[in-house]
Amino acid sequence: MISLATLLLVAAAAAPDTQVVPLPEVVVTGTRTSELQIHAPAAITVVDRAAFDDTRNISLKDALRYVPGTFVQSRSGAQDIRITIRGFGARGNGDRSNTGNIRGIRVMNEGMPLTEPDGRSSLDLVDLGSAGSIEVQRSNASALFGNASGGVVNIRSDLGFAGPYGEYRQRAGSYGYHREQGVVGIAAGRGRGTLSLLNSTFDGWRTHSASYNTLFQGRFAAPIDDNTRLGTTVDLVTNLNRFPGALTQAELDADPSQANPTYVQRDERRENKIGRVGFSFDRAMSQSQNLAINLYAEPKALQRSERGRFRDFTRYHLGASATYEVRAHLSPTVESRTTFGGDEAFQDGAIQFYDLDADGNRGDTLRANKREGANSLGGFVEQELRWNERWSARVAVRYDDMHYISEDRIDPALNATKDFNHLTPKGSLSYRFDDHTVFAALGGGVEAPAFNEIDPPPPYNTTTSLNPFLEAMHSTTYEVGAKGSVPQLGRIGQVRYDAALYWIDVKDDIVPFDGGAYFLTAGKTRRRGLEVGLDWLPIRGLTISTGGTFSNNEYLEYSNNLGNFAGNQVAGLPEMTLSARAQYDAPRGFTPEIRLESVGSYYADDANTARAPAYTIFGASLAYGTSIGEMMTLSAFVSGDNITDKAHVASVFINGTGGRFFEPGLPSNWSAGLTLRFR
Repeated sequence: MISLATLLLVAAAAAPDTQVVPLPEVVVTGTRTSELQIHAPAAITVVDRAAFDDTRNISLKDALRYVPGTFVQSRSGAQDIRITIRGFGARGNGDRSNTGNIRGIRVMNEGMPLTEPDGRSSLDLVDLGSAGSIEVQRSNASALFGNASGGVVNIRSDLGFAGPYGEYRQRAGSYGYHREQGVVGIAAGRGRGTLSLLNSTFDGWRTHSASYNTLFQGRFAAPIDDNTRLGTTVDLVTNLNRFPGALTQAELDADPSQANPTYVQRDERRENKIGRVGFSFDRAMSQSQNLAINLYAEPKALQRSERGRFRDFTRYHLGASATYEVRAHLSPTVESRTTFGGDEAFQDGAIQFYDLDADGNRGDTLRANKREGANSLGGFVEQELRWNERWSARVAVRYDDMHYISEDRIDPALNATKDFNHLTPKGSLSYRFDDHTVFAALGGGVEAPAFNEIDPPPPYNTTTSLNPFLEAMHSTTYEVGAKGSVPQLGRIGQVRYDAALYWIDVKDDIVPFDGGAYFLTAGKTRRRGLEVGLDWLPIRGLTISTGGTFSNNEYLEYSNNLGNFAGNQVAGLPEMTLSARAQYDAPRGFTPEIRLESVGSYYADDANTARAPAYTIFGASLAYGTSIGEMMTLSAFVSGDNITDKAHVASVFINGTGGRFFEPGLPSNWSAGLTLRFR
């Protein structure tokens, strides 16, 4: 493997001088208003397409692996991942972990939520191949977005191209991976749009871990006049994912490529067919007033073999949001910005559970027939004052009303409803000087249990279908941070930095027990951490990036029928994660890169008896880009991950049953890609 020192020496010899290209001003939209990233009083990282273009593009892990404070775990190396931001989203749910959902994190695509009303987020409609950038807000955003906003991931398409184009993208790699994608860029007057169609297949390196995905995405936005812009999105996906399950320590040591034999016998899998159509409307009412409205509809047909049942879901998800912004100058040095907003999301549908036949398909016996509905309604107001072009103070408050409906069509006596209501405040103070911002923030958070987490345990399951004791999780986040850039430090070059120190107190943390069959609240937990991100550009063409998180996560009050776990570490959260890479834009179109990912050990259960060991894995790649005539560009890459073939645990089933906690990570694997773009 190329050493970092070798790469630095090659770069220094090739670079004619130390001239540094000025950094562009990055605008983010995942804060409910458009603003410069440097000005937002929150920990926000923007991942540009260039950071993940020359990768497998199989999952969000390819894009988010270098974001500080964000722990992304790959499930068997395919599209299913678990995202954790400052401990939010960490909880697994035992044998329910194969449902491919993320909790605690709000995921959005083009500013519209993929997160469902009950807080679950699936990534079926996410495609790195057509993404232009990804915004990751690590600060708690419940005061603006409501339920399950411990962090925000916003995927944005790039519609800023100059003229029409066509693009073909090919990826292939180890374990039968291949991906084909065609993209067409449309230019109609001042309107811009893209049409994308992809197909990908991954045979998997573990037994019973194959997956395929076919996804169509359409985007188009056009101005009606100088003050109004309309946009539309269309998504259609069909996919299939098989699950190998978790292993015991003995099984992991003997053969990490094997699967849980029960998962194989039942052919445990998920097959989804999902569509979405969305519309956006943005209008500048005047020079000081803006209105933005989003509408979307998402039908779903979901089938699963899971925990001895064939599960058939038919759902529809409808939603709308609106924000209205008013700006005013209160004096020559004081500016006011007031933002009002609201969200409404409703999901409803039928679920039917059947027995399994010998091949893991739907049997003839109907075991359950239910209706599951969830509605989330919320509104917020945020007031900001800026003065002397340096200081900014913000206060925000949001009220959320979450309503769950459960109807049992076999035993109506179990019908039940449940409500979660919460008022969430937040305040921040920031100071800007030159290209730097320092800030302090104090805010609340709310996270309702997901619908499949509120099944009542015995004996209550004979009287109701909703757990009467499970409440929403509430959190309070204290945060200070700094971010900015130093354009030129003499011969040292250019530096960009992002650092945040946080303290989060959580009440009623939602924790799985009995293998994830049921959930309870864990009293109180505390999470404390330091996040640091650094980009160093020492010479022209060379970028060295690092992202690190150092945290302590502890149960303060937590006991159940298995014992008292107060003082134990929170399961699923390592105390240290570190990522780094060095990339050099060499002459003649070549770009070598080396990288590492290091994760500290962490517990897989609340009792702190099962531990996933620490690991460090290395990767390297070489990319090439060139123009062919005036109408075509070609780019290609070859990449290796875990090139030292380090055995490691990539993910865990928290509080898994039968000692099965561990999901082994990919061994040494290689990929290559080719992109042809026609103008």
